Amino acid sequence: MSEPVPFVASHVAAVLEGVRLLESLVTAPLGLHSDIKMMRQSMPLADAADLGRDEERERRISYGRLTDAPLELALHTISSISVSLDVLETAVGGGSPLGQTWVSQARSVLSRADARVSGDLRMARSAAVNGLYVIVDPEATRGRPVDEVAEAALKGGATLLQLRDKTGDKGDVLRAALELRTMCAKYDALFVINDDADVARASDAHGLHVGQDDLPVRDARRVLSPLQIVGRSNNTLDEAMESQVQEVDYIAVGAVYPTTTMGKQARYAVGPELVREVKERVGQPVVAIGGIDGGNVEQVIRAGADCICAVSAVTMADDPQEAAANLVDAIQRASVQPA
Repeated sequence: MSEPVPFVASHVAAVLEGVRLLESLVTAPLGLHSDIKMMRQSMPLADAADLGRDEERERRISYGRLTDAPLELALHTISSISVSLDVLETAVGGGSPLGQTWVSQARSVLSRADARVSGDLRMARSAAVNGLYVIVDPEATRGRPVDEVAEAALKGGATLLQLRDKTGDKGDVLRAALELRTMCAKYDALFVINDDADVARASDAHGLHVGQDDLPVRDARRVLSPLQIVGRSNNTLDEAMESQVQEVDYIAVGAVYPTTTMGKQARYAVGPELVREVKERVGQPVVAIGGIDGGNVEQVIRAGADCICAVSAVTMADDPQEAAANLVDAIQRASVQPA
């Protein structure tokens, strides 16, 4: 076989180095790590052979200096390898030694690695779904600007903020989302968009929240980046179990108590009992929502909720910052009391 043209050769080399790096970054599960190693060993290249012990150790040390976020680097590496494979498949006359069979098998391994790394990253992010979660909606602020109410909630200790806007033009919603995303970064809080996967992606929100009748989780993930989490609303145990099957990153349960906020007055109040049932059956963080305030939050926390979501109790209060702070204090006190 003739030597590949330099442009093609550079992409072949990039694939090899990318696979070597990925092999050092994705060490679990063992089966996936072994498949990445076999992918490298099966490359028809002399440089793809196993390294000597000393050279392997030096490589590991040099790779360790590259980043403090190995999973994110692994995700970028998978993307980089995939791009080079696209180039090689397009440059059919470039003399690439990587045949279609190897490329097809490599794409299968990369797809599994991508799913594993993305899932691990989202799990780390969803672990931050705790404390007080506040939904800001322009129809539930008593006429006050959304950004003003949002910052008051964050100052009061909210750890997660959701923007819900069912009436605004998409461009206006995106501008508000970008502002709130920056604001949440300032307060080290997560930021989630309600319903609109495209706005969530464009604003680089930390995640998306969907209802039972909204975009299916699988389709939403096709729009979102691999790092963005997805939460889903549930009013029954069956719905919660279906959300778990769809591999959501957190499960919202409610309305826990009767509420008239955001047109939810017709929704059946499930009580803290359903929160307890769901928590016992799922591994994802459980967010309780609906009619929760300082007077009943202890019951919900003791039922197992990881996170309390509030709307009117904060956004309709005379002083949203004080209301948020009071709820945060109540959540913390309930969390340390014996069940």
